[in-house]
Amino acid sequence: MTSNDRISVTRREAVKSAAVGAVAVGLGVISKQAHAQEAFDAIVIGTGFGGTVATIALSANGKKTLVIERGTFFVTPETLGAPTAPSNAVIDFAKRNNMRVQFWSRPDHALGLLDLLANRYHDGNPYGLYNYRMFRHAHILTASGVGGGSLIYSNVNLRARPAVLDHIGLKGIDYDRTQKFMEKFRGKFSEVVTKIPLPAGVTLDQLSKKASKDYLLLDRSRALRDASDLVAKQIGVAMPWSPLDLSITEYTDGDNATTDPAGGSDTVHTFCERQGRCMLGCLPAARHTLNKTLVKFVFSKNSQVTLSPESEVRTIKRVGDAYEVTYIDRRGDANREPPTKTVRAPQVFLAAGVLGTTEILLRSQQAGLALSDRLGTGFSTNGDFGALAVGTKMIGADGKPMAAKASVFPTRGPINTADVRFEIDGRHYTIEDCGIPSMFAKIVRTGLIDRNALLALRNPAKFVDDQHRSSVGLLASLKRLFGAHDSSKDRHATEAELIDDVFFFNAMGQDDANGVFTLKNDKIDLNWPDDKPIANQACFAKIEEMMQKLSQAMGGDYTPLPTWEGLGRVFAQKTLIVTHPLGGCRIGPTMAEGVVNEFGQVYDGSKKATDPLAVHPGFFIVDGSTMPGALAANPTLTISAQAIKAIERAVGPLPL
Repeated sequence: MTSNDRISVTRREAVKSAAVGAVAVGLGVISKQAHAQEAFDAIVIGTGFGGTVATIALSANGKKTLVIERGTFFVTPETLGAPTAPSNAVIDFAKRNNMRVQFWSRPDHALGLLDLLANRYHDGNPYGLYNYRMFRHAHILTASGVGGGSLIYSNVNLRARPAVLDHIGLKGIDYDRTQKFMEKFRGKFSEVVTKIPLPAGVTLDQLSKKASKDYLLLDRSRALRDASDLVAKQIGVAMPWSPLDLSITEYTDGDNATTDPAGGSDTVHTFCERQGRCMLGCLPAARHTLNKTLVKFVFSKNSQVTLSPESEVRTIKRVGDAYEVTYIDRRGDANREPPTKTVRAPQVFLAAGVLGTTEILLRSQQAGLALSDRLGTGFSTNGDFGALAVGTKMIGADGKPMAAKASVFPTRGPINTADVRFEIDGRHYTIEDCGIPSMFAKIVRTGLIDRNALLALRNPAKFVDDQHRSSVGLLASLKRLFGAHDSSKDRHATEAELIDDVFFFNAMGQDDANGVFTLKNDKIDLNWPDDKPIANQACFAKIEEMMQKLSQAMGGDYTPLPTWEGLGRVFAQKTLIVTHPLGGCRIGPTMAEGVVNEFGQVYDGSKKATDPLAVHPGFFIVDGSTMPGALAANPTLTISAQAIKAIERAVGPLPL
């Protein structure tokens, strides 16, 4: 199937079919479907990090398991030149089981925007990958597909500071065990801050100290290192630069097939090619996405575990000590209304992500599931904030910018390569370099020249067509061939050249975690208290201040994103873009403070007056919605550690 081979379903049809099923279940109607209702030992909802941990544990412990995933498979369209097998294992599995396969968005220039936008998840396209939700004060980007957030995240494995974990009351986080799990089932962590795999005899420690070979560093990695060193001296705060641990296969010398059997370059016959498009999908397949993990270790080996992709869970109902999960199954004939199905199990592991999990539970609560009154509260942006330094310059020995440009080439390398972490006024912060995929280069340059020109994106096809014609169209080609020669450098600039002096900051900090989710017209909505709006919280002012200092240290001009600065009627001022949403079903010591306990067990709201510690037996939440506050770091490793803690208590030890 091509990336355009999708089925459409209207929201009205989905809601109608779900309502019919919910009413039938709620009234205890015994239908033919109910008679045929299949029972499992466990049901896993979602295939992101928590869902993958649960699926592997259940499989290892011999449980008959149903894995329900809203999205479908996304893979690279490319074939390796020297593959380890004649075909792609993920595609083979999907085809054998009549499951939809779609491909990463491409090509890597403005025309790729059309494919990217076609891959957006919405009611008319429930098979899209990118779920971009525009709430009043924040836009949230999540993924919909087998593998969850691993399909679009930046591969970072960062440990939250102990002081941050203590501040939010998150206990029992074992990062060493989590890394062991990650590396066994995905591949060893890699540090990728150089333009080529690190040559023998050269260490990253040498490069961090401005050694003679630091020209090997990716230019934006070096820019962050040097700028943070300068700013740290100016303000008297430690800001150490460090390469990030990434879930990416990197080439290493020696027998890496033995030292890294899951993801070594000699095992998978690929490695990071620095294409700068991790969040769009890795074309050489060097990222450790969870779709590959699940197919390799579970789906292709254990017939006791069943995957139901293209299936959207609507409600969860408790029936005695078991649970009925009602979902819409969109597989099959595109011309029929998708059926609503109900399955039953004594254990449910909810891992649909912050938005998905909270929405399912809010809807289930309305249908009668007794839950904590704290459901939907405590949402955190994780202090996510982005901005640009534009026009980076070389810095002289006196620490002042020179006239000469210093190229940082954000289109090259993994999306994130290095970070600086620091503490100011008792709050912790992380600032990373961030890549800009070539696909966005013309949009970025257009917006830097004239912000209002971005309004043309209301008609993406026309915007892309205009950009395309201006550079490679037939008319422009004829003019260049027969007309006066234009010798200006920018006339034929590549995507890399268009933004080679633009540094993209990606920051995280400690917000107040006071966002509130509600249901509005059967869809999740997000707001903040009027007296404590998210944009006015202290962490964002400090992040902006530090980005301004770092921009100056790079010789560039600090430039806010259009969402923060405001743009016509499209973006209100001070709108955040959140890629690390947390909370909504937060951990709390009792149901008066949280939705789940420290092991992810869901509190039983029917007993709030008599037993504030009572839980629904066998019902667990194992995703980022349980985080009780901001982590001030990329959250993947912490979410996975919390999931491992919860799942091993519920199921048994993982096969590590």
